Amino acid sequence: MSTPTASPSPMEARLAGYWQELLGVEAVRPEDHFLEVGGNSLLATMLANRIEDDLGLQVGMVDLFNTLSAVAAVCDRLMQESQPNG
Repeated sequence: MSTPTASPSPMEARLAGYWQELLGVEAVRPEDHFLEVGGNSLLATMLANRIEDDLGLQVGMVDLFNTLSAVAAVCDRLMQESQPNG
């Protein structure tokens, strides 16, 4: 199963750093699922707090139990929604 090599988005790269730190893993791929790489509800709470502190975004717990790319997409959408239109 081969996938095209694409650079992670800036949000994916930032979140990957959070995941690596919280989960104690060396690398996180966009298709990695939070629970499958060792996440749990306590770590998700810590992740949500980190995202809110660093990015000013409130991400729902249910949104964090997903792949890195899906969580990054939620954060990007929340970031866009927080920007003034125009």
